[in-house]
Amino acid sequence: MKKIEAWLQCWPTLKQYTGSGLALHDYQLASVVRVVHELDANAILADEVGLGKTIEAGLIVSELKARGMVDRVLILVPAGLVTQWIEELGKKFGFEAMRSPKDQGWLWVLSIDTAKRPPLSTQLQYVEWDLVVVDEAHHLKNAATQNYQLVAGLRRKHLLLLTATPMENHLNELYSLVNLVRPGYFGSYLKFYRQFILDKHTPKNAQALRNLLSQVMVRNQRHHVGLTLPPREVSLWPIELSSDERELYTSLTDAIKREYRNRMGLANTNVLPLILMQRELCSSPKALIPTLARQEWLGQERDALLLLAKSIERPQKISNIVEFIGQSRQRTLIFTEYRASQDALAEALRSAGIEAETFHGDVSARQRDGLIEWFRQGEERVLISTEAGGQGLNLQFCHRLINFDLPWNPMRIEQRIGRIHRIGQSHPVEIYNLFSLGTVEEDVLRLLHEKIDLFRRVIGELDVILRHIKRRGSIEQRLLDILFGEDDREQIERRLDQLGNEFLAASARLRWPQAPDASEDSGVR
Repeated sequence: MKKIEAWLQCWPTLKQYTGSGLALHDYQLASVVRVVHELDANAILADEVGLGKTIEAGLIVSELKARGMVDRVLILVPAGLVTQWIEELGKKFGFEAMRSPKDQGWLWVLSIDTAKRPPLSTQLQYVEWDLVVVDEAHHLKNAATQNYQLVAGLRRKHLLLLTATPMENHLNELYSLVNLVRPGYFGSYLKFYRQFILDKHTPKNAQALRNLLSQVMVRNQRHHVGLTLPPREVSLWPIELSSDERELYTSLTDAIKREYRNRMGLANTNVLPLILMQRELCSSPKALIPTLARQEWLGQERDALLLLAKSIERPQKISNIVEFIGQSRQRTLIFTEYRASQDALAEALRSAGIEAETFHGDVSARQRDGLIEWFRQGEERVLISTEAGGQGLNLQFCHRLINFDLPWNPMRIEQRIGRIHRIGQSHPVEIYNLFSLGTVEEDVLRLLHEKIDLFRRVIGELDVILRHIKRRGSIEQRLLDILFGEDDREQIERRLDQLGNEFLAASARLRWPQAPDASEDSGVR
């Protein structure tokens, strides 16, 4: 580290903050040296979830400031992360960041949703920015969006894009991000396509693409940098459905299977609503009711199913969680996909005398800040979040997570875990996965847990595997085809095993062409 520190002019100033929350790792310092000295502070920081991209960005701002290279810095972040960024920049780097464009200063942290709307979007484009930083930059992957157009239109000398997933689905997303950081670097999209794309998920000339990316991207991965986080302790939590829940599950699942097979015989059919209904059914009756009420294809059967769903006051999942938290009270983060399940769970916990609050997409930025601080201050409090809390939030002061229901997309589950299993976590992370016995939840969890070993993986390896698997169709669609396209139990298990084996094979042989990690290529040891 000493040799790297000698390259950083900001280090004499930063040393005073190392005792007040600024904990640095060699790979972070190496990334800063590489970005500033080799990449001219125009780069994509693509570290895995939880490795501290915010710290690296703060270090780069500090170094450029110490070198007299920046006087106007704009940081664009999701609305819910504005306060988190401002607090970290103040506590760890001594920067006073402005949150309103009307404030006087040199460093602004603004919500990208606010910044992209006129007249502010036009005003920002008249400013000569020395450095622009964009967090969660994968939201810029589509060049036709307002987010992309805002960033592309800013007049700036240097640009940093922060994202753990520079490519989520298609290789053209990678082209879009690189073209922002270094316009024209890949040439025209047609040239890029001909040279590097075999199909939209699969690169050709992988080594050449890797070499080009190394001049614009820095990606640190846990297994490369030697960072050891506390272990994940994973528990499977089987739930026995009540008789009414079992009747609702069996009746509706049989109906969904019949409808799925009917639709598969038609051209231009859409089966995604059936996936949604099945997942809502597995979450809670209250999550299911609004969607169920719109399903005219159920005919007269719909009314009976609705009546049954409305009669189930407290599902067994909720009863189990209330009992568990009541007996072992400690700070707990619970994830569910559905607002109705979230509200029902919060109401049940509060009625049992347990402090519980909900976090979702309709919560304002100020309310979000208050909720996170409320959660931090109470050792026995419960925060119930939808997917709105699955990205960006730093909740490493909590080490217990309950998945009330599981998305069928493994990446979204890993994003959830990354909220607490990250740098700064000092305890083993407890992960509890609920599933109802004798349902598709049990099948999906078996695939995720036993075959993919999802809950012990990290996102860097997982995203490589998923991109390979998606070439044969989305995970959700393939699961639906297996679970609803087959009647024979042995055949269902055989096909689930086959899908799981695809993950194992991909894990053994695939490596996506990404930029070398900073410690390998910085030239500094």
